[in-house]
Amino acid sequence: MKLYDKDMIAVVGVSFRLPLCSTWDELERLLAQGSDCVRPFSTKRASATGISLNGNEKEGGWLEDISGFDYRYFNLSRREAELIDPRQRLTLQLAIEAIGHAGYKPDDLSGKSVGVLVAAHGGLGPDLYQLLTDRDQANPLAFIGSLHALAAGRISYLLNLHGPAQSIDTGCSSFLVALHEACKMLLTEECDVALTGGCELILGPLPQKIKGDNQGLGVESSTDRCRPFDAASDGAGFGEGGGFVLLKRLSDATRDKDIIHAVIRGSATNHDGGRSNGITAPSSQAQTQVIVSAWERANITGNDIGYIEAHGTGTKIGDPIELDGLIKAFESTPREEKPCLISSVKGNFGHLSGMAGFAGLMRIIAQFRAKTIFPTVHFNIPNPLLALTEDAPVKISDSNQPWLSAVDGIRVAGLSGFGLSGTNVHFVIQEPEITAITECSEETERLIVVSASNKACLSQYLNSLSTALMSHQYSLADIANVLMLGREHMDCRWSYVAESLGDLSDALIRKTVKVNSAVDKPKYGLIFGDICEVDSHLISERMRAFPAFSAVIHQAKSVIQGKELTLPQRYLTWLVAHYALFSSFGLTTDIILGHGIGKLAAQVANGEVDFVTALFEVKVEVSITLDPERLKKVYEENRDICFIDFSAASELSEIIRNIGMNTLSVDCSLLVVLGRIFESGIDLCWENGFGYRLPKRIELPISPFAAEACWPKTVERVKEQPAAQSEIVNNTLSVEDTLLELIRKILKEPAVTLADDFFDIGGNSLNGAQLIVRINKALGIELELMDLLESTSLEAFCDLAKAAIPFEKRVPETNKSSIDQGSLTGQQQSIWAAIELAGETGAYNVPVALFSEVEINIEWVEKQLSQIVEHQPMLRCALQQAEEEVIQVIFPAQPVKLVLQEFALTDTPLSSGMPVLIDILRAKVAEPLSPYDIPPVRFELISVKFQDGLRQILLLTFHHLFFDGWSWRLIFAALSNSRHAIPERDYISYSHYQRDMLMGVEGKALIDFWTDYLSGATVAKLPGSHYLVKGEVVALQGANIHLDISPEVVVGLKKIAKEHRVTIQMIMLTVWVALQWKITAVKDICIAMPVSNRLPEDENTIGCYVNTTIIRSEIHPQQPFLMALNKVKSASLSAISHCELPVDSIFKLVGGSAFDITMFDYHNAVLPVNYLGKEQQKVELLDIDPVGAKYPLNITCTEYGEDLQLRLEYSSALFGSEIASHWLNEFNHALERISMSGVEMDIFGLFDHTDNESEPIPDFNF
Repeated sequence: MKLYDKDMIAVVGVSFRLPLCSTWDELERLLAQGSDCVRPFSTKRASATGISLNGNEKEGGWLEDISGFDYRYFNLSRREAELIDPRQRLTLQLAIEAIGHAGYKPDDLSGKSVGVLVAAHGGLGPDLYQLLTDRDQANPLAFIGSLHALAAGRISYLLNLHGPAQSIDTGCSSFLVALHEACKMLLTEECDVALTGGCELILGPLPQKIKGDNQGLGVESSTDRCRPFDAASDGAGFGEGGGFVLLKRLSDATRDKDIIHAVIRGSATNHDGGRSNGITAPSSQAQTQVIVSAWERANITGNDIGYIEAHGTGTKIGDPIELDGLIKAFESTPREEKPCLISSVKGNFGHLSGMAGFAGLMRIIAQFRAKTIFPTVHFNIPNPLLALTEDAPVKISDSNQPWLSAVDGIRVAGLSGFGLSGTNVHFVIQEPEITAITECSEETERLIVVSASNKACLSQYLNSLSTALMSHQYSLADIANVLMLGREHMDCRWSYVAESLGDLSDALIRKTVKVNSAVDKPKYGLIFGDICEVDSHLISERMRAFPAFSAVIHQAKSVIQGKELTLPQRYLTWLVAHYALFSSFGLTTDIILGHGIGKLAAQVANGEVDFVTALFEVKVEVSITLDPERLKKVYEENRDICFIDFSAASELSEIIRNIGMNTLSVDCSLLVVLGRIFESGIDLCWENGFGYRLPKRIELPISPFAAEACWPKTVERVKEQPAAQSEIVNNTLSVEDTLLELIRKILKEPAVTLADDFFDIGGNSLNGAQLIVRINKALGIELELMDLLESTSLEAFCDLAKAAIPFEKRVPETNKSSIDQGSLTGQQQSIWAAIELAGETGAYNVPVALFSEVEINIEWVEKQLSQIVEHQPMLRCALQQAEEEVIQVIFPAQPVKLVLQEFALTDTPLSSGMPVLIDILRAKVAEPLSPYDIPPVRFELISVKFQDGLRQILLLTFHHLFFDGWSWRLIFAALSNSRHAIPERDYISYSHYQRDMLMGVEGKALIDFWTDYLSGATVAKLPGSHYLVKGEVVALQGANIHLDISPEVVVGLKKIAKEHRVTIQMIMLTVWVALQWKITAVKDICIAMPVSNRLPEDENTIGCYVNTTIIRSEIHPQQPFLMALNKVKSASLSAISHCELPVDSIFKLVGGSAFDITMFDYHNAVLPVNYLGKEQQKVELLDIDPVGAKYPLNITCTEYGEDLQLRLEYSSALFGSEIASHWLNEFNHALERISMSGVEMDIFGLFDHTDNESEPIPDFNF
């Protein structure tokens, strides 16, 4: 047997959560003791997850807590986290743990080719989505929170991993199939690293004990225990658990000095096909074949195998079939030694369904570590159907037995998994090569840095480190390096300079060092006093430890050319070397206090004097007497600065200490100073400062996740409540309590305090706008979104709210009863007026085309659409002419019948026929819908026969008078499941609210705002648009161009947005405003922008709520982009806060002038449909939007996961395609420049300027 080969895979990181164990020590102890981890369901967990216990529940290998989740770590709000299936939440945390246990930080893998393969949930019980209330199911986040495809995709998205992401479900063999695929991807270099794992939990009503015989598939144990290979076996018991392995090619892992837990020599997979007695029945022939294939690929024989972890479900027939297949596999190479031991970990934990193979792999690795083969739990008397004879090549492990290595000294194991689906897998797992423990001198002190998200987690982390040090033989250097270079550094921090392992162990036990929090990061300054004596030993020591310090010393010596440095030169070099040292760690200083030679050193540090020049100029002079009063003034102005003192014996340092300034002296251990800086919250560049990367990885605990209670209301829990709690805030509460109560309800964040920053606890501009609406309504005030965005804490925002209370303002009460007719809203009147002017066209059709590769279930779709129409009145609304006005009327719901149409493209394959199909669909959606039809909708099913088969398209077309972009969320959510959102307030009630609001005090305030906002606005004429009059439809015949923004630019923009507390939308809006200056040479720019314009009670209602608001901002080409960004941010938030005034009313305020205006639109991709009545249905959203332009130029930015797509719609009657393409490319190039150069570049530098004239205008159509 060849010990190692290039085609082997190394397991370099492991995390697991199994019943009663989550560490290697716990797992090895449970397995060695033969522990049965099956037990009654935890009452604590039942209470946390809303499950009622009746005492008749089956026992199982249950996990204790599944409601806790550290959503802050993943930058999620509690509300979003609650709607993510706990299986997927746990996989997120376990993936991070596997990376950390391998000695890596998540950032080390960010942007790399890392594959993620997850065993999708295929076990008993529903997904979380199926347990949610109707209200929660209507939330678009709920559906994707349980979508199996996102089990892998969510990990890749949140960790920015660029390799393949797949969720795999083959039943009980899912994990091993995923592991098999991951190995293939690594060997074919489809990825460089792979994360493979998953999680199985049982949610909802628990399985119940059934009296009498088992009537199921014969796989459930009557005693709830799995008894592998035993005479009393009658099926498997339930188990839960999960985990991940981090995989690399063995050659890469060896090169990178990774921890290697096990080596995967080879694997194989197959299917029973027709070789079994039924689809769920196993086939010994197929199992033999897959085992032999795996052995051949691993280049081993049966004699090399020392242990096999069997599938071993404890079924009366399944175990004998498996043993028969295993024995036949050994026939090809008869055992020369004693029988191979076999067992199954299901006796310990129950059956983990798709993750069963993972539990088996963990057992194998534990046995490698212990060099022991553990017993088979519940095995007493062999199943009489087993073909076990005295000369059989296998034997059931019934006790702890030393695992003697083979002749070559390497232990090899087999691992089998056989899915209920008929998919079989077998792996050959090899023990890693034993490496000698590196002897390392412990005389050199080392800086130990530890951090966690909060104090409780930090304390727990320090305890786990203390335990790890007692049970493992690691060098102090390796421990320090991994904790410093192989861990992410969080807010709560601890540091210690250890002289030896024993010293570190004592410090961890004592924990006498205060735990610091890095929330408020201090500023740092430097103290450069006048000449002092310098310790030569200290210089030599720091030269060895710090490359930047050493470089300055060597530079000084080379300049002096072999001569001895004078005392002044020596002291100057000491100061400059320390400045270089701290700069190498990335520490920035706000002030340097210098005196005498220290003042010259400060000039070198500030770049005012060259170091070489300073070396020849420095000499001892009589220093100017220091003025303590002046230093006191400096102290008063810089109380928040901590000064690092490089000359503690100097006169300057003595005065500073007497004044009481906060100082750190470098005369003591420099590592202590670096530790203090780390504890204060400053992130230091350790690799650059110490001059090396992590030389070796060892397995140490990682910071634990905060277990924040995170569980939504479920159907069962709601049934227990006599009545739903009111969402109305108690008007007897204080302003502080009112604010906190509203935020807790919006974000589902019960631990909110006034000290929190809204954006640090999951807040964003969307739920921020929701909060503004509710706080204004609760307190009768008029705060704006900008007030919240600019508040550094909720306490500051609360002060604004209290100050605003005297201004009386209330949102009118609305009639929530269903109304069957009413006046048009302002938005509808604008659309209706345009239709009356230009006639009925397809410009206001709102279509969607859902493309399916398989046949659509017509009956199911019609049923779903009929229910949507019944719940949403605006889908059965039409216009009617009343005596004095046009009104909208709701008609009774009628069953939906799809109009069926067929097209034949039999000479064309799908690949080349898709453009033809798109043209057909666009022609259909361009056919006008009359708003007077009853109702103005089209439900169509298009069947297209291509050369390579039939495809179907569900084509839905609505009229914009009654439907907006937000409404698609509700349609798609309903099409994806059987639950439908129930509107809180119908649209006609909203129209009454809007009318009353606009006629009241609030409407007058809106008019006053927009009159002032647009006062003096100039008309920025686009080239060629001087004939354009608002509403002249002929001039707005449209065309469009598409462009994708590169992923690198998207990542850069996201980083900038996060740093400056803005959204990508705001950055792109600012670039669009700047481009209008570039095109028109006008500095005062007005941009139209759609806003959703929905109050909280309208979120589940289909209707035309969307309004267009006007963003006005000035552009000065010499100003930095950041300044323009802040101006646009302020202008847009101000406009959005007053967006309820219909856009036509805004235009009337400027005298109906020909506002030559462009539009900016930004939206996330709508929730995808993945089900149209059939399982595993692939549904694609086709781009068939009608080619039309409601404005001369309209840029639409659309998010699709991590991608950003641009679409420029333009008036083809005004502009040619060449200039339109030029403008779109200018926009994209500006985004690229910002992404690469940051926000400090000026506006002029955003664009290419080939001449000094205004924008060149080729190819206009006048």
